[in-house]
Amino acid sequence: MNIHLGIDIGGTWIKFGVIDSDGRILFADRAMTRGSEGQKATLDGIVACAHAMIEWAHRAGHTPVSMGIGSPGTINPITKEVQPPTPNLTTIIGVNLAELVEQDTRLPTVVDNDANCAAWAEYRFGSGRGIDNLICVTVGSGIGSGFIIDGRIFSGPSGSGGELGHVTIDWQGPLCPCGNRGCLETYSSANAMMRKATEAAQRNPGGLLAKTKDGATVSIADLFECARLGDPDATVVVEESATQLGFGILNAVQVFDPDAVVIGGGAADADTNGHWLAKIASTIHTHAFSVEGKTLRIGKAALGNDAGFIGAAALGEIKSG
Repeated sequence: MNIHLGIDIGGTWIKFGVIDSDGRILFADRAMTRGSEGQKATLDGIVACAHAMIEWAHRAGHTPVSMGIGSPGTINPITKEVQPPTPNLTTIIGVNLAELVEQDTRLPTVVDNDANCAAWAEYRFGSGRGIDNLICVTVGSGIGSGFIIDGRIFSGPSGSGGELGHVTIDWQGPLCPCGNRGCLETYSSANAMMRKATEAAQRNPGGLLAKTKDGATVSIADLFECARLGDPDATVVVEESATQLGFGILNAVQVFDPDAVVIGGGAADADTNGHWLAKIASTIHTHAFSVEGKTLRIGKAALGNDAGFIGAAALGEIKSG
């Protein structure tokens, strides 16, 4: 059986896996990114992940025909090099990751932004299957977004389009790692919510958030669980962040007029009762300009943390074809 290999590079972990042409995961694993050890260690680790999948495929009797890589940052459409800023992983800046892996493995290899890969996975196999105009938002350490327009990934002529996490919602707001102030992800990412929750716990040491605090920081899972239990401090953080994210997504809805929005990432996984997602949806529906926007389909992404490597592998399949 012909199979396709995908790599999803994160600041801490590289997730990688093998899929068939229907998007079914046949094998998956992860490895440390090793960004703090320098460029050689990072790049050697990426190549090692590729070889781990190839070796698994050969043992299992499958034929790997392509490789896809999801990378932080934007990808130069001409050189295919990773462009700055990538504040969580600087060791890949200026590197053509597809060329690196293709030269080593001899497999046709493609690279794209990691959020674009997640969006492509949801479009091909997940909650956005068959929806040709789709916005996919991932809420984790930062906020990533991928836009599918007329059935194709939209990245803009420089490769930097669709960066919803770095839309400014307050020009005098908090400093973002990208260097600007008031970016959406400084308000509504999982890291931002954890920061707000930790500050609330410090202000109210007798509250539920303070009791669940793990060391110095309230985790995103504990924050959402406290909100589910009705803790007022946690509820304020979750609802305020959801409202801000809703307005951020609404800006894109007003511009692109999509058929649906899907939201994934660690925050979506922690939202076990759907309250956070419902608040995002109600914000968009209440303030949308068009009649269609007020009934826009908004749902949870289906593929979870596997979406990045699934989408990367699916993009690799296109190149091999």
